[in-house]
Amino acid sequence: MPQFNPVPVSNKKFVFDDFILNMEGSLLRADKKVNIPPKEYAVLVILLEAAGEIVSKNTLLDQVWGDAEVNEESLTRCIYALRRILSEDKEHRYIETLYGQGYRFNRPVVVVSPPAPQPITHTLAILPFQMQDQIQSESLHYSIVKGLSQYAPFGLSVLPVTITKNCRSVKDILELMDQLRPDYYISGQLIPDGNDNVVQIEIVRVKGYHLLHQESIKLVENQPASLLQNKIANLLLRCIPGLRWDTKQVSELNSLDSTMVYLRGKHELNQYTPYSLQQALKLLTQCINMSPNSIAPYCALAECYLSMAQMGIFDKQNAMLKAKEYALKATELDHNNPQALGLLGLINTLHSEYIVGSLLFKQANLLSPVSADIKYYYGWNLFMAGQLAEALQMINECLKLDPTRSAAGITKLWITYYHTGLDDAIRLGDELRTQHLQDNPILLSMQVMFLSLKGKHELARLLAKEISSHEITGLIAINLLYAEYCQNSERALPAIKEFLESEQNIDNNPGLLPLVLVAHGEVIAEKMWKQFKNEDNIWFKRWIQDPRLVKLR
Repeated sequence: MPQFNPVPVSNKKFVFDDFILNMEGSLLRADKKVNIPPKEYAVLVILLEAAGEIVSKNTLLDQVWGDAEVNEESLTRCIYALRRILSEDKEHRYIETLYGQGYRFNRPVVVVSPPAPQPITHTLAILPFQMQDQIQSESLHYSIVKGLSQYAPFGLSVLPVTITKNCRSVKDILELMDQLRPDYYISGQLIPDGNDNVVQIEIVRVKGYHLLHQESIKLVENQPASLLQNKIANLLLRCIPGLRWDTKQVSELNSLDSTMVYLRGKHELNQYTPYSLQQALKLLTQCINMSPNSIAPYCALAECYLSMAQMGIFDKQNAMLKAKEYALKATELDHNNPQALGLLGLINTLHSEYIVGSLLFKQANLLSPVSADIKYYYGWNLFMAGQLAEALQMINECLKLDPTRSAAGITKLWITYYHTGLDDAIRLGDELRTQHLQDNPILLSMQVMFLSLKGKHELARLLAKEISSHEITGLIAINLLYAEYCQNSERALPAIKEFLESEQNIDNNPGLLPLVLVAHGEVIAEKMWKQFKNEDNIWFKRWIQDPRLVKLR
């Protein structure tokens, strides 16, 4: 394999935090040159090109050291040196180690004016799986070939069923490889395991017949073949260097000025507080005016509107219209952008357009099966639909890919409270506060409310003092008022009633139901409940599972 050779190939620049990496081999920090040796530079470029995806150790060794005799220790030393060059510390991690998988660059990255490279094509032969039932084997073989053939635009060329369907013996396999010379092949064997089955998968590089990966995948009865196909797609992504389903999570903007504005806006969006979302709205709108043909700001702005509506700081109906407008604009620029498709999937399912939403999520996942964005949007969708166990699983997958995503952590805390109860929510809240959400006012207000519900009033009052007054709005205000009611009972009602009277869109805000119930009683709260239910209010579904509203169910 040819060794990575960092020569000037374009005017591409990678921008992250206050660093700029140029393709001619220079690294700048705050306009000052930072010395970076060739190997460290090559590793950094590959991690940045991967756009937040996991890069295996074998890929880095193959592409950076080529055929040289090196081991993983050389790569480990290189990563260590690269972390020192970037001045990493516990609070500012750039390179994430995923044990047994590889490395990932985990900070927002923007590419300035890159030409879109054409993906290298990798030819794959999918051999029929060894199974007792011949008809089932043929059906599964056809489904997997058909499913993986959809990845052709991203560099994967799958040999057709007519060529591979009779390839079962060692002799058949060797003849096929010799005649057609695919780059890789997949074989599998179905082994019964009680009521279920286990598929043992092998991915082999044909040159030298090198086994790249072995894995056992459990198949549950009546499980669709598409789930197995997605798992195989993820394995291929990890095993085949240069294969990329995603159409670039890296944002492409046309100037350094718009890049800096976008990064600031994305940072504010990820902080996930009332104030930061309002700042994100301004910055991302400014970025769109500066770079009207860039996809990333439109997607970020759509998510920003949805987040503000969820937080109760923007009119929900208008927020949905704005979010859909910007997500559609992103798909006009690239109809296969997975983040935009995921956002449209979320918006459509919130509007009860379940079939359309499901198809959009399916397409987004097909294009980007290991995207934290897609998993967050789908988990958010499941949470709003009341499918709490499934939502928790999806949000956990998102946090595994992006542990610093504040919105996902907050969503997980709500799901935990609804699904497994108050004690688990308090424990998770404490855990999140020791991580990246220690000062987040949404988290603090939720924890104040949980502790008050538990009767730990003094601790709740101390925690409430940590919330800045300028952040007390929307859902934060609702949480703190409910906590006041838990602590002071009747004495808290005048403040709650005054707050409810000041709310202009009370008839379109199911999040107010807990306060309405304690302030005005079951009759009025039940009337609102029925109104939201009859109107099929898109935000009502999320509150149906709230333990505080059990009397109204």
